Amino acid sequence: MQHYSRDLSPGHGARAEALTERHVREHLSSVCHPDDDGEAYAHEVSIVRTPLDGGGLRLTGSIAREPVADYLRDDFDPEGDVARNPLSVPSIEDVR
Repeated sequence: MQHYSRDLSPGHGARAEALTERHVREHLSSVCHPDDDGEAYAHEVSIVRTPLDGGGLRLTGSIAREPVADYLRDDFDPEGDVARNPLSVPSIEDVR
């Protein structure tokens, strides 16, 4: 399950809200699609609207899919990824 939130300022209009909802749907779809297709899974995103103190609004999208990119997965090990990457170079700390 992936989640993504965006906040709208107080006084936002209907157009800003619609564009923000579209952005949240497309972002989650692209994260979960092998070709970064922002429209492929957009219809699967559920949106929750939460009023914020002062008149703003938070749009939180959720999709029941896992991300395609390894670095977005919960079990990602950045040090292991670097060690397995043939293009990685030693950090300056490792050289000293």
